[in-house]
Amino acid sequence: MKKNNEEYYYINGKHYDNMIKSRNAYESIPFYVKQVKKYGGPILELACGTGRITIPIAKKGISIVGLDFSVKMLEQAKRNSIGNNVEIEWIEADMTNYSLSRKFSVILMPAAAMNWVLENKDIEKCLTCIKDHLNQDGIFIFNVFNPNLDILKRDPSKKYDISKYPNPDGKGIVVVTESNYYDKATQINHITSYYNINSKEIIKKLKLRMFFPQELDALLNYNGFKIDHKYGSFVEEPFNSDSNWQIVICHKK
Repeated sequence: MKKNNEEYYYINGKHYDNMIKSRNAYESIPFYVKQVKKYGGPILELACGTGRITIPIAKKGISIVGLDFSVKMLEQAKRNSIGNNVEIEWIEADMTNYSLSRKFSVILMPAAAMNWVLENKDIEKCLTCIKDHLNQDGIFIFNVFNPNLDILKRDPSKKYDISKYPNPDGKGIVVVTESNYYDKATQINHITSYYNINSKEIIKKLKLRMFFPQELDALLNYNGFKIDHKYGSFVEEPFNSDSNWQIVICHKK
């Protein structure tokens, strides 16, 4: 996964925290907290970032481990967990290739993290790692985008407003715009983000794999998972054509 997204999309953990606050990215927290309270710990969260979901779960007294490949994100996660007075084990690893020598009741992969895994062979490696680290009756919960053709078909020469947020490193506002090009053959959306910070521009790139609904269901089936629930929103609305998200709760066969 590292080599495919070598130009890391976010500047650092402090910028990430401020940006996601401006993009309504906290709407998923009550859903994930509700699910882990239902199924119990211990929990493994893949692509945990700065602990946006990890920390609220830990504050409920549930044992959770956070795993991410970004040192910058984990550094901020550690600061955030100290600030929230919770102890969490943070692990630096690639979610397609890790071995923790233990199993979990629930494995989470929130924040469209699976969209970062671009090739089928790596998706299979990721799902194999998840199966290997789940208890026999363990649950895997994740969310990915429901591909929006209006976005994927955008003119790649145009920039679109994404967000504005306070600059964590000083005064002023960071303005973020994006352009994208979608490759239909690979199902990969190539995103370029432009961060305007104090009249200077920082450019970051990201590649995201799109999973169409029937394709996603088939990938899970062929890799040994059975879907229990599929939602279209974090308030558990049924999944349909107009849903922004594919939110899946499944278990290994």
